[in-house]
Amino acid sequence: MSEHTEHSHATSADERIELGQAAWPVYNIAKIAGIVGILAALLLGFFEDHTFRRFFFAYLVSYAFFLSIALGGIAFVLMQHLTRAGWSVSTRRAAEAMGATMPILAALAAPIVVSLFLNNGALYRWAQPVPAHVEGESQANATQPGAERLVEQKPAGTDGEQVANSPDRQELKTEHPSAHGVPPLDEIILKKRIWLNPVFFTIRLIIYFAFWCWLAMYYWRQSVLQDRNDDFRITERLQTLSGPLTLVFFFTLTFAAFDLIMSLDPHWYSTIFGIYFFTGCMLAVFASLVLVFTLLQRLGYMTSSVNTEHYHDMGKWLFAWTFFWGYIAFSQFMLIWYSNIPEETSWFVHRGASTRLQDVNGWSWVSLALLFGQFLIPFPGLLSRWVKRKKGSLVFWACWILVFHWIDVWWMISPELNGRFYIPILEIVCFIGIAGLWFATYLRFLNKAPLRPLHDPRLSEALVFQNA
Repeated sequence: MSEHTEHSHATSADERIELGQAAWPVYNIAKIAGIVGILAALLLGFFEDHTFRRFFFAYLVSYAFFLSIALGGIAFVLMQHLTRAGWSVSTRRAAEAMGATMPILAALAAPIVVSLFLNNGALYRWAQPVPAHVEGESQANATQPGAERLVEQKPAGTDGEQVANSPDRQELKTEHPSAHGVPPLDEIILKKRIWLNPVFFTIRLIIYFAFWCWLAMYYWRQSVLQDRNDDFRITERLQTLSGPLTLVFFFTLTFAAFDLIMSLDPHWYSTIFGIYFFTGCMLAVFASLVLVFTLLQRLGYMTSSVNTEHYHDMGKWLFAWTFFWGYIAFSQFMLIWYSNIPEETSWFVHRGASTRLQDVNGWSWVSLALLFGQFLIPFPGLLSRWVKRKKGSLVFWACWILVFHWIDVWWMISPELNGRFYIPILEIVCFIGIAGLWFATYLRFLNKAPLRPLHDPRLSEALVFQNA
């Protein structure tokens, strides 16, 4: 590793790499906007639905969006250490700070946990209490093979529930009535109760966030520590740990995606959903990095450490993850459509992504918008070399990708509310609230250390980096 220290740093001696006091006015504005936004969302959610069901869904949309950026930041840092990448060293501190926002995201998970213990299934249908007569009947059925009672599937009702593609779909009967517009518990959900219950769900969330917070803060603190003591062994240690930590990280990310989003429909399952969510995380973090460095350089920071070559590489990664998102999205849809299992197909039917004309609804247009906006349009748009090397065009595509990533998260979550399409006004208010608090936290971490590592042994490689 010592050969990297022999190169001279190709940056200007007076390059500004510390935000200083200039960050505090923006920090205060973001913090105030966040607090006001959250309070406004709570007030609007109360007047729209006294059970706060509409608020919980809107909140989860924006929460999952910013969680994906933070998770993408952690994944970026781990991947750079795992591959011993040199080009990205000067951009890595910004990603480390994104991951370091995980503690505030852990605190912002409180409304999700609260929804579990309201005993009405406002957000997660499976979080409703199990009535004594249903629980007793379920236990009795469990001791009598073949005693489960089946009823014929009814068509979609006024509550917006859709049916699966299979016309002969059947579901297990329960006597528990729906409350506050929440679909009732049934035998399928009761059989999953050992996993999908409020206490165990909360324990899993605590485990996920405890690991993510430790991981993000450990890499950020070690990177900052190296700025002070110039110890190359810190990089060696972080690289050595990146392998096993990456495995644990992807395991927790996958199960968190299952818990937070996929379990909104407790009947549905997809083994590819974890990688689908992870792909969105990577799109979000690379698009965010492009915007962060563009903004910093317009304000006079990092003018030499990040150049056209780095933007080119970030653009290549944006293109690669755009292609991969299209591949994963198509694979998930194609395999579920081909197998035609009711518990799987119903998820796409709720979103209007069905081959039957009677299933077309407002969400069908969102599905088409994602097909074109998340894949078919940005794929050729990012294909050319000059697009990735021209900052203005790359910023345009970064904004485009972030907008459609938010739409993708909205499309994954909101149809489970009641199946109806609606204008996302409350989602936008929640977005402002969470965005303000998240960005304020991000600014604090950017302001606590130089904007790029000072003594990473691969820094000189990043400063003289050239694309082939």
